[in-house]
Amino acid sequence: MKVEASIMSKRITKFIKGAVAAVMVIVMVGCSSEAESVETQESTSDIAETGIEIHIEDISTNASYYDTTVDGTNVEIFAVLASDGTVRLAMNTCQVCNGSPYAYFVQEGDYFVCQNCGSKFSTDNIGVVSGGCNPVPITSDDYSEEESVITISSEFLSDNTYRFANWKNF
Repeated sequence: MKVEASIMSKRITKFIKGAVAAVMVIVMVGCSSEAESVETQESTSDIAETGIEIHIEDISTNASYYDTTVDGTNVEIFAVLASDGTVRLAMNTCQVCNGSPYAYFVQEGDYFVCQNCGSKFSTDNIGVVSGGCNPVPITSDDYSEEESVITISSEFLSDNTYRFANWKNF
């Protein structure tokens, strides 16, 4: 009898978790359809032992997202052109909210909006301003650039996996 109750309890727990996840998806989809958003392009990058390689000609005012797994942790970088034409790079997690699974940014026009707290951050400040609720900057000290290719080292990515420990774990 106790075994059946234990199995039933596990099934109910799974059902509740699934139902909560479904409601969250419906709410997020409904909320995102009301906001003015910019379509972003999913990008692939050359991920090797050297890290992530981003081809500069692929970067535009619509953010390009680069996903990889480092030491078993999902990590996402994004690249975008600022209004002055410079390339801006950041980790797609919030400096303040990064303990939350919703601590990631979605581009809406010239702003990136934290999906955890709703803070808006200007594209022109990406990679420049740090501290507060904003994407974790990746500055020129954190990457190399050669022949129109930006390389973010695997060492840098590995050093920052802690920022993504609970990221998008819904």
